Amino acid sequence: MSIQCRRANHTLSERQLQEIAGLIYDTDLHIYPAMFKDRKEAELIIPRMIRSEDQIFRTENLFIAVDGKEIVGVLLWKRGPVQWNTSVYEKCGGNSEHIVRVVREYYNLLAETAVNTATMIRISVRKDMQGNGIGSLLMDTFMREEPGPYELYVLMDHTDEVRFFKEKGFSVRETRPGFSLDYSAYPCFWMVK
Repeated sequence: MSIQCRRANHTLSERQLQEIAGLIYDTDLHIYPAMFKDRKEAELIIPRMIRSEDQIFRTENLFIAVDGKEIVGVLLWKRGPVQWNTSVYEKCGGNSEHIVRVVREYYNLLAETAVNTATMIRISVRKDMQGNGIGSLLMDTFMREEPGPYELYVLMDHTDEVRFFKEKGFSVRETRPGFSLDYSAYPCFWMVK
């Protein structure tokens, strides 16, 4: 295994965009399943959003981990306020009955971000590759190339992830509501560095 981490570029193929979309969908139990009916729909709509130059889903907001030719990890980020664009989502085929709630209860938290802050929206590693340091490589590559300050949100019951981010120098700023359709998600920590 020889993992290379780098900023994504505009030459990503359709297959690679679908791999990225699948990773994002597969590694989140609450937000993306509320936005897309299944992985196949995410693999269709997220690449369209990336190609449409959406504010969040765009090539320059992606760092990828590659093993050979396969994308095995992705870090989705955005500098400054993160504002969800429902019209781009709908133009690209998105039509979840839950999107208003996802925006209100999740993305609106990210809209409060300071202009100079880099928000790590999602760090996803293919399930069969987890535990091999890929998330750490993605974060290290990202933080070398993009100056802080940084912020992220992590569900407080994800104790391994909380510990990982603390080891990377993040501290808990405050506790905020977590998002899930059935209201079962634990609150999340707003972590900063």
